[in-house]
Amino acid sequence: MQIVYGLDINNLKYLVLDYNESLMNGDTVRKLAAFRSGLGADRVVFMDMVHDTVIAIYNAEGHNVVPDLNDFKAARTISAGSHEREYHVTDYYLSTIVSEKTLIKAAC
Repeated sequence: MQIVYGLDINNLKYLVLDYNESLMNGDTVRKLAAFRSGLGADRVVFMDMVHDTVIAIYNAEGHNVVPDLNDFKAARTISAGSHEREYHVTDYYLSTIVSEKTLIKAAC
């Protein structure tokens, strides 16, 4: 399960989630940010929650964008422990939107 935080800053809907390499591609972010079939957002911010560091920011179309002040404000708000919405996204839902499956090799 992935916890995703939601908040609104300057009429933009943000989703902020912990860094997850399998979710960080344009097509997956687009599906996650979709208002009709996803969680609904204008921007998706990936953070390292342990170190409070912004890793990447995507727009709703799935393009990696240069951060602006609102993006960092969203990250600071989440780091301070404040958010407007909290989504508990199941592994099943994530498996339906992840475009590129990450292969995991088991050590023998």
